[in-house]
Amino acid sequence: MFAKWIASIGLAAALCCTSAQAQVPASVLHLDFKADVQADGSLANIEPDAALAPALQAMVRKQVAGWRYIPGMWQGKPVPKPVSQRIVAEVVPAAGGAFALRIKHVTSVPRYLDTKQARAAAPMLPPRYPEGAQRQGIEATLVYAMRRDPQGAPIDVELVDAQVPGNWKKPFDAAGRGAIRLWRLEPVEVEGQTIDCRWLTPMTFRLGEGRSPPPPAPATDLRPYLSRFPDACPLSPVLETQVAGVFL
Repeated sequence: MFAKWIASIGLAAALCCTSAQAQVPASVLHLDFKADVQADGSLANIEPDAALAPALQAMVRKQVAGWRYIPGMWQGKPVPKPVSQRIVAEVVPAAGGAFALRIKHVTSVPRYLDTKQARAAAPMLPPRYPEGAQRQGIEATLVYAMRRDPQGAPIDVELVDAQVPGNWKKPFDAAGRGAIRLWRLEPVEVEGQTIDCRWLTPMTFRLGEGRSPPPPAPATDLRPYLSRFPDACPLSPVLETQVAGVFL
């Protein structure tokens, strides 16, 4: 069985499309972009995926310019931070035989890894999918908290939450911790100063049959865990603008 899985370590206004967009054959499009979230939640330096057609790049840039995010906080102050986002848009018929693009949801850009490539890249290797769970189609989401030592190695690793069916918590936790032991964490900076903080990260295990990657897992909201960790590192910005169902 060829399995693909995601290791998440671990985010528009009305328009009728032109005839150029009407030729898009896919029923769902992935429109990726990068941007800098400012302290007030607005976006700057918006960069749509260069692989997109120029017309789609212009649509993405115009649309996301009006979005607002909830920035991460450190000592009561918002922290500017870059984001990489994927707009998942469905192609729907429009008048005159054209098409329009309607947003289904927005997520972070996933990293797809097959089981033969899963140990490929450093410094944050993804975990091995537990073989028994993979065979039985078991999926899971774990949330960890950890600090970094002066060399960047994770220390004080704690399993904060485990959304795992049945008795599969131990195998998934073992896989997660096995990967974390090999990680090297980058220093966290706020306003140019390195801070000592506890990093919260979700780790999502998902399966998909065949060579088509599975849909990305919904983003894990880490904000409910902040009350347990006052020293938590600033979280990634969260999209505040409601965009599902809106047309590009």
